[in-house]
Amino acid sequence: MIAARHHEMPGDFVFKHAFIAVAILLCSPGVFADQRQNYPFSVETVREGSGHRIVARNGGPAAVSVAVSIADSRNVSANRPFPVYAVVPAGSGTFELARIRPAVPGVGHGFRVRSTWLLGDFNARPNPDASYRLPYRDGLAFHIGQAPGSRATTHTEPESRYAVDIAMPEGTPVVAARDGVVIYTEARQVYGGQSPDLRNRANAVRIRHADGTMALYAHLAHDGVQVYPGQLVTAGRQIGLSGSTGYSSGPHLHFAVQTVARRGDGLTTVSLPFQFYVGNPPAVFSPRLGMYAAAQYSSPGRAPVVFAPARPGQ
Repeated sequence: MIAARHHEMPGDFVFKHAFIAVAILLCSPGVFADQRQNYPFSVETVREGSGHRIVARNGGPAAVSVAVSIADSRNVSANRPFPVYAVVPAGSGTFELARIRPAVPGVGHGFRVRSTWLLGDFNARPNPDASYRLPYRDGLAFHIGQAPGSRATTHTEPESRYAVDIAMPEGTPVVAARDGVVIYTEARQVYGGQSPDLRNRANAVRIRHADGTMALYAHLAHDGVQVYPGQLVTAGRQIGLSGSTGYSSGPHLHFAVQTVARRGDGLTTVSLPFQFYVGNPPAVFSPRLGMYAAAQYSSPGRAPVVFAPARPGQ
């Protein structure tokens, strides 16, 4: 493993290294699984007359996809078939999902509700023309470690398959890669390492874009989040500081573009292929292992080249 390095760039950057060592930084694919701990969403059963209403309550800034089923039911009739799939709008308060009544009036009835939910809209239609600026400050350049197509990768789950890891020193300013609304933040986590109990404990920011997709910025420093849920941000606005919290082998930024999808009888978060851009006018490129990507947005863009890993003895 090599230490992450960064360089300030005096305008146009010239690559000088024929070979580099590329760090493969390990991170948990489930960095964001703790969203239920501090997002204001719930599914509840409310008594109404002789029956019940199943409702969702969304007090946060994100649309939420929810799947609801019933079990151990007896003498029940529902106003819609189960499982119920719905998208509960941001800040919608009480949102009705279904109504349950006794199938035979006057006879006892019962049921249990099972639900699962994820931030995001499973009806979202990603904009195929969208591109993303590099998620760090102008004048910096970093190596891209894990990326789609890498032979050595821990990005094997649907939520991280198209994610990238960018090696950068702890405390590096992280900026929004695309305009959007902050929908989730976590900054309380302190530790990082490769202990199993650190899975799902990365500090992170999630930002929703106009097309319903979401960007995840993970492994941020302890207390290193500089935005709040509901805040509008533009591309290039600083949102936090890089770190190595959660399941991580070293300081880096885990960046992914995601949406929610229906899979079988449930919901899952899936990552999407995306492209970065640099320069003005921009040059658009797909991230690849070994790229040394320079954030400059004032002169004509030039896509980064891919360096070969250092040969033994070099």
